[in-house]
Amino acid sequence: MNMFIDSSIFLKLLLDESSAIDAQRILESIEADSVLGFLTPLVLEEVVFKLIYATASSKLNTSNVWKIRGALKSDKALRKECTRVVEKFNEYVEYLASKGLRIESVHYSDWLNSLEYIGKYGLLPADAIHVAVARRLKVDIIASFDEDFKAIEELKVIP
Repeated sequence: MNMFIDSSIFLKLLLDESSAIDAQRILESIEADSVLGFLTPLVLEEVVFKLIYATASSKLNTSNVWKIRGALKSDKALRKECTRVVEKFNEYVEYLASKGLRIESVHYSDWLNSLEYIGKYGLLPADAIHVAVARRLKVDIIASFDEDFKAIEELKVIP
């Protein structure tokens, strides 16, 4: 089985949110090579952004993105902690890539095709790009907790 892996799968597990067990099962199926998972560097960026934000927010006791950005520039210890979290995530991605995970590039044609999904389904640009890449790869399953994907007629959403 082939499926596109959305950032929400990683985030549910990494941030220990509800449904983390479902996310874990999906990622374990990739580890076991029973599923061929696809994602793009854009998915990785979404995960890393939220990991940095969550780590810094917790350390600084604020959710203000501008305060977090300022602290990341000036606080070496905070940067080090955020970098540690990102590196740990990257090690896991590299492990998955040695198993059943494929990291695909985003092509300009994916961007152009994503415009259709933005207009037709009201998707945000990153989600529309994920759909366009999945369609290009002929992947018709997306693993995501994002309800917006359920409107896409061409895709089955799991879990």
